[in-house]
Amino acid sequence: MSEHETRFTRRNLLKAGAVGAGALYVGGAGNALASRLGPAAAREVDNVTLAWLTWFDHYFPQQLQATKKATGIGCRTKLAPSDSEIYTTIRSTGSQFDIAAADALWVPKMHKDGLTQSFDLNAIPAAKQLYPTARNIAIWKDGSNSMAYPNGWSTIQVYYNPKFVTTVPNSYDSLLDPKYKKKIVYENSPETFVAFAGLATGAKIPYDQTLAELARSKQWLEKLKPNILKIVDQNFETVNALKDESAWIGLGNLGVELRVKDAGGPLIKVAFPKEGLLGWFDGEQMVKASKNKAVFTTFMNSVEGQTAWIAQNFIKNGRPMFNEKAYKLLVKQGYKARADLFHYNNPDLIFKAHLQGPSRFPQQTTQTFTEVFGG
Repeated sequence: MSEHETRFTRRNLLKAGAVGAGALYVGGAGNALASRLGPAAAREVDNVTLAWLTWFDHYFPQQLQATKKATGIGCRTKLAPSDSEIYTTIRSTGSQFDIAAADALWVPKMHKDGLTQSFDLNAIPAAKQLYPTARNIAIWKDGSNSMAYPNGWSTIQVYYNPKFVTTVPNSYDSLLDPKYKKKIVYENSPETFVAFAGLATGAKIPYDQTLAELARSKQWLEKLKPNILKIVDQNFETVNALKDESAWIGLGNLGVELRVKDAGGPLIKVAFPKEGLLGWFDGEQMVKASKNKAVFTTFMNSVEGQTAWIAQNFIKNGRPMFNEKAYKLLVKQGYKARADLFHYNNPDLIFKAHLQGPSRFPQQTTQTFTEVFGG
């Protein structure tokens, strides 16, 4: 996971509304499933409503409506603030949820702790639409099974206005220069702020620092603090700050420079710090305590097989998806240049990043941030 674009992570809850798209492609067997099961089982499928703990940018309401119409399986979604809260919620609610999203290294933790159950990814026909890399994510493997269905990904870069930033900020230490006083913005993500500091100070695992590493990260953040214009609650605030030039530097997911341009802002360039990049990729898991695991495959096949909506998801939410078929559709629709700018067709990039994951010292990690920036 992930970059947190708001207090509710990168999943901006205010954007959960519907957005139109072109014709739908609905994967799966549709109502044929019910007919094969027989009248009694068909009624049972029609009465199933799955509970999905996820993020706003993993679906459109129309996708769920199409799945309900095609398969008889309904879905009730609950939007999640963070990986840690997803973990805590699934651990404490038992069978209340059937499907749960998670980022990168959080997936194997949830599986190891008995909260989720792996499944045969190849049994979901829509998985054939995924890039081969996404069908073989090593850290999500459980024998021949997968712990999650891959969704989207991004690395986190440094974006800068060359009018004011004349030396490429190719190191996190560049952000400490006093000439950038109150000129840097980033989202409200304590774990990722601390991870940036960890990269800058040589932490071995930026998202899982030792207590000694956290102490060094705190010192680095204290040097960074005077240069922070504001810690924003929503990712479009980073785009706006770069657009109106109140900020000269912003950190963000892939494509920020294009979003600033689309908003009518100035030329923004991207820098890749030599210490490495943070990044996230996410997916959907089958909750082990779910009473509806029998329809998980059918549901995921329908939702994830709606290629037009996957392509529209990229256009609206601005981060690469793991669905290769949707990329080909974007190319056909004239969006190749945009998709390539986001590195949509190069998912191998994410596996070179330092990935979002749980910490052995979550309280101390949050405390490191709050002691510098406040609660």
